[in-house]
Amino acid sequence: PVEGTKFADNNLPGAISVIAIAERGNLFNAPETYMNKIATGKVEDNLIDLDYPLKKNLSNLADFKNKDLTDITACILDRPRHKKIITSLNKMSVKLKLISDGDISGVIYAVDKNSSFDMYIVIGGGPEGVLAAAALSCYGGQIQTRLILNSAEIIRAKKMGITNINKKYNLDEMVRGDVMFCATAITDADLADGIKSKKDYFEATTIALHKDGKINKLIKNRHYK
Repeated sequence: PVEGTKFADNNLPGAISVIAIAERGNLFNAPETYMNKIATGKVEDNLIDLDYPLKKNLSNLADFKNKDLTDITACILDRPRHKKIITSLNKMSVKLKLISDGDISGVIYAVDKNSSFDMYIVIGGGPEGVLAAAALSCYGGQIQTRLILNSAEIIRAKKMGITNINKKYNLDEMVRGDVMFCATAITDADLADGIKSKKDYFEATTIALHKDGKINKLIKNRHYK
């Protein structure tokens, strides 16, 4: 799938193509619905939780990182559905990074050592949450999610084998065992350079992650015209 289809359509930064690979049954089969997500880098168990008040999650993270609360940077999609969360973050004087698109990228930013983001908070797509969890499993970050389902979606989710519709999913429940994650930049992104048209070839840059292989590198491929 392509994340940032609008970016790709308009040749704007941030469009990527992503894939996660694991043994059959080891990736959570998330329905095409929204889910609550909260993600960070590697922290202590139970430090963050979707059932904690937002301020407690941020305060816990600030204490863990030995920062003031006002030095914590939260990343969130700029969407009307996040108005209440954004208002709360502003009241706490937390540094706020609003992104127009890029649910998977936003999660990766929260664990990227070159990023200033500390936490990613969002109501985003279910399948995108699984893809992001695959990346976090390789990076060593943490994520917790919960599906948001209306009555019709509950019926569909139960047909997919989801019996507890209020369940919170931790990283090890979304991604089990070994996993690989790849993201190829279509347009320039913070994560990698976009497709480049050279004289005789196109150059593509891919982030390649492999959990058990401890691989985390950028790969450049040439596709000759």
